[in-house]
Amino acid sequence: MEPIRTCVGCRQRDSMKHLLKIVSMDQSFVLDQQRKLAGRGAWVHEQCLQLALDRKGLVRALGDSNSESLETWLRNQAQNMADTQ
Repeated sequence: MEPIRTCVGCRQRDSMKHLLKIVSMDQSFVLDQQRKLAGRGAWVHEQCLQLALDRKGLVRALGDSNSESLETWLRNQAQNMADTQ
C-alpha cells in the first residue's frame, strides 16, 4: 500500500508520488525530489502552490514566519522547473 499525504494547499489526500515535498532545513528550503529528507516538511500538489501560499498552509507546515522568503524561493523553483522542461 502506497503512503498517503495531505496537500497543504487543497487539503486533499493523495499518494506521495503525486505531491511535491518541501523541507525546511537550516533556515532555508529544499525541494525534496527523493522524498526522503529529514526535517520539517510540507506536501503540496504542483498546481496548488499558490493556494498553499494564500492559505498560509506552507508557512504553517514549515514553521517559518517569513512567508515572503518562502514565496520568493517558490517562484525561483517554479522558474527552474519551467526552464528544465
